[in-house]
Amino acid sequence: MSPWFSLGLALYLANLLVGLLAQLGLGRLGVWHHLLYLAVFASAALALLLTREPWLLLTLACLSAFPRARPHTWLHPTLAVVGLVGYLLAAWG
Repeated sequence: MSPWFSLGLALYLANLLVGLLAQLGLGRLGVWHHLLYLAVFASAALALLLTREPWLLLTLACLSAFPRARPHTWLHPTLAVVGLVGYLLAAWG
């Protein structure tokens, strides 16, 4: 597994955790969640360019849709999980 892929996946998982904590009201983490989102998007794009894993397109599509998916709606966590599936399929593909 490429180190860039690993970094992207680690950042994605960290942002999932921060988002879950924010969703559960366990802290005011919105700023960190948005900063991590930027890093997650950049690292996923870099991982796609360097590894050419086609499943990362699914992850990037989900990440691209996040600005239209408001927090506290069903779409926000659904996009997060489907984006994670893209990373997992790329890891096992």
